[in-house]
Amino acid sequence: MLSYLHAYHAGNHADVLKHMILSEVIRYMEKKEKPFSFYDTHSGSGVYKINDERAQKTGEVNSGILRLCEKSFELQNPEPLISDYISCVNEYLKKGEYPGSPFIESDLLRKEDFLFLSELHPTEFENLKNNINQKRKNKEDCCSVSFNKRNGFEMLESLTPPKTKRGCVLIDPSYEELSDYSDVADVVLKCFKKWTGGVFMIWYPLLAYRMSTIENMIERITEGVHLISPNTDVNDFRLCIASEDAHEETSLAENSSPRLFGSGMLVVNTPWTLPDKMKKVLPVLEELLVK
Repeated sequence: MLSYLHAYHAGNHADVLKHMILSEVIRYMEKKEKPFSFYDTHSGSGVYKINDERAQKTGEVNSGILRLCEKSFELQNPEPLISDYISCVNEYLKKGEYPGSPFIESDLLRKEDFLFLSELHPTEFENLKNNINQKRKNKEDCCSVSFNKRNGFEMLESLTPPKTKRGCVLIDPSYEELSDYSDVADVVLKCFKKWTGGVFMIWYPLLAYRMSTIENMIERITEGVHLISPNTDVNDFRLCIASEDAHEETSLAENSSPRLFGSGMLVVNTPWTLPDKMKKVLPVLEELLVK
């Protein structure tokens, strides 16, 4: 959906969940010395100003990462997952920015790793290239980066499995089009069939009026993965910041009710340490982020 711009939503509660899991999975992958590949299907511009007009129009960053940072100081023993995530984004927050997934990935990946970024929106694609290339000038030992101005689903299907064999995928379309839900399930199952060792992270919104579609997507992926590889771990992590009946489908100008009552991350080939960590951290996040 070319009308979607993440600048309105950067650093919100959905980014908190998505990027907390993202950074933890990358750290887990790096416990082995062998290189791996990372695919980001909907990359956006890479980094966002949290004080610009678009971010201030929704105010979502204030109830997301900024609230988490403020409230986390009140915790005597914060969960390591929270502390590690905040450390990933803190230097950007000091500059009035929030890092999108590509910046977090390029920060954490090693020189021997490979990063594949895809963005179809022409302006966002140019911003992504410029932002990442500028960042790389100031960092030694950067990972290899491939920019793809194309549909992220097509990029993923054509470039997997990777030569490294080891790797991860982040899939997070806007879901503004109803077809996104079936497209996500299609591409995950197609790619998993030829690359059963890949870690697939699928972010999705929690929208009251689309819950049957969302549950169908998750069920289709889970059942399809287990038909291909019965012993594969598939975990569904959900962060709810409001009740389902509190959600209203509103425009950006109507900001009184939550546009999402939460979001989720479905993880295929889940790192074995992640479920226990998320079991501890999700109740804490819900307590800190709920108004």
